[in-house]
Amino acid sequence: MVQGIRGFIQHYAWGGRYFIPRLLALGDEDSRPFAELWFGDHVAGPSGLSGKAEEHGDLRRYIDRRPAELLGPAICQEYNGRLPFLLKILDVAKMLSIQAHPSREAAIRGFDRENSQGIPLKAPHRIFRDPNPKPEMMVALSSFWLLHGFLPPDEAARNLEAIPSLREYGTMMRTLGIRETYKHWMTLPIAAVNARLMPLQKILMAGNPDEYPRSRPDFWARRAFETFPGSDGHLDRGIFSIYIMHIVALRPGEAIFQDAGMLHAYLEGTNVELMISSDNVFRGGLTDKHMDIPLLLDHLDFRPTIPKIVQPLPAEGGGTTYPIPSAGFWLQRHQSSKEEILSLAPVEGPTLLLCLEGKLETLDQPTICLSQGEALFIPHHSPLAIRQAGDIQADLFRAGATRVAHASENHFSRKSFP
Repeated sequence: MVQGIRGFIQHYAWGGRYFIPRLLALGDEDSRPFAELWFGDHVAGPSGLSGKAEEHGDLRRYIDRRPAELLGPAICQEYNGRLPFLLKILDVAKMLSIQAHPSREAAIRGFDRENSQGIPLKAPHRIFRDPNPKPEMMVALSSFWLLHGFLPPDEAARNLEAIPSLREYGTMMRTLGIRETYKHWMTLPIAAVNARLMPLQKILMAGNPDEYPRSRPDFWARRAFETFPGSDGHLDRGIFSIYIMHIVALRPGEAIFQDAGMLHAYLEGTNVELMISSDNVFRGGLTDKHMDIPLLLDHLDFRPTIPKIVQPLPAEGGGTTYPIPSAGFWLQRHQSSKEEILSLAPVEGPTLLLCLEGKLETLDQPTICLSQGEALFIPHHSPLAIRQAGDIQADLFRAGATRVAHASENHFSRKSFP
């Protein structure tokens, strides 16, 4: 019942034009941005089936035929017959919106409330499109920059005091703290937003771009002024947030986790991202989409954050594992060589195996060939043996859904070819 699947491409405006097309060996004739490649059964972009099964539809319909058998009884019941996680490849060429996500309890309450209000699921002002939380784990494939959580108040105040038009907010930050200062910004009339940000815009846009290193908020504020000019001359209030959030740089292979209530924004780079399958987003700026400020303020965690960059840990039997502070999913990586067979241990719940580079083939019948940019759907408690096909070292990510994830667990093992 192992099934080859193809990713669903999302052409969002912030996406790049090279990384995903090259991964999929596509031509250069399509000039649209390629932002995300989805692997899962999400209704907004279910993965297609590959090989001889392609004519039978997509992964969503494939799972619908035997959900309890393919997902496992516990996962099937908890997630209403749906694959609980979504595995993505992202190419961030332009800044994404500043955002946060709800807890499981908040998602259930909000989804039921908006259903009772009769708000259509696809309405642009709808916030809770499903009853799921959306914790996110991302692994950098390139140098990757993001905003991640709030700075300590004193550090945020120093950033604000260095800007003449925002200096008063430094005093506010020291006296009233993060919550009240942020609430003030997010509820300001747009004319007041413009009055505070236009002097900053003038200074930054007149300067030499090389003067602003990526590690400093001025670099990203300048880019935000360029990327989000605002309608009718109105500036984006999300630019305030850049000065009071951590600017985090990840090296290839490093990871970071964002749980419920964590304000964050992806700024630049490519990554692999694993999340609970959800569309629930509270937006806080750098966007032209709907923002529900009262909901955002109700669900944000305003405590200062110390970013915890997650380093991959060696896993017994080869490969690496990413310790995730979540009971919803796990993520591992393995780079194979020609001299080994990878044996994928059977685990509770379904898993996805993503090939980022190289080619592989399964040793079980019927043989399934897997190329870069493709994945396998592996049902509940299904063992699988695969081997590298070709000379290029295969780079694999395996994601799964379990009730408990431990850093020491390894769902790969390897042995030499017989």
